[in-house]
Amino acid sequence: MKYLITVWTLFYSIVLLATDYHIDTVRMTSTVLNETRIILIFTPDGLQNNDSVSMLYLLDGEFAKTRYDAIMKEQSVIPPVGIGIINVNRNRDMLPVKEPDKFLNFIETELIPKFEANYQITRRILFVHSFAGGFAIYSLINKPGLFDQYIASSPTPIMEMTDSLQYRQLDNRLDKKTGFYFSYGSEDMKQVKKWGEVLYKNLANMNFEYLRWKRDIFQGENHNTSDRNAIIKGIIF
Repeated sequence: MKYLITVWTLFYSIVLLATDYHIDTVRMTSTVLNETRIILIFTPDGLQNNDSVSMLYLLDGEFAKTRYDAIMKEQSVIPPVGIGIINVNRNRDMLPVKEPDKFLNFIETELIPKFEANYQITRRILFVHSFAGGFAIYSLINKPGLFDQYIASSPTPIMEMTDSLQYRQLDNRLDKKTGFYFSYGSEDMKQVKKWGEVLYKNLANMNFEYLRWKRDIFQGENHNTSDRNAIIKGIIF
């Protein structure tokens, strides 16, 4: 019986690795943003309504297909449904000094309800890179618990979001285990590496009840190449 289970597990993993998917494009009118957004939906073939799935939200939707492909090729897990959000005004939506709260409100009150209505959601994940990576940390601090897992790839700017007190307060506001994964390349931009190191040192001195976190540095990767490693490692963190 043990042998049969092992064989079935191996077969199941191989099937999942070979799983195909299809992409749908939706034009969504947002009342919160007062504009129409283009959303890409990446759905694994064979998925049925009311199935249990993970939802992966991919900001910078222009790069969503490449990043979703990386997951499909590398992971021996049930693939998530991917939601890619095409940019209209990236700086406005993601920089802390602009209008990130409005964009976050759009994701929470309009985007998530629309695309999660037909599934049983087991895990909600946010993946973002660069400016968007900074937005992930902003979201974690200012809207704790909206996502079960936050993946911030080469996040910037994060100077105002490295203070350990913010993470102590965050942990006190959480009521469930929440993952926070951030990473960057060894050849990344100086400001990314500098403030990423500050954040790492501040978190390393703290104990949390609900927040679990990890930092990775990818040797030889730069700001434009670190995202693929980040999404692969972050998904399984």
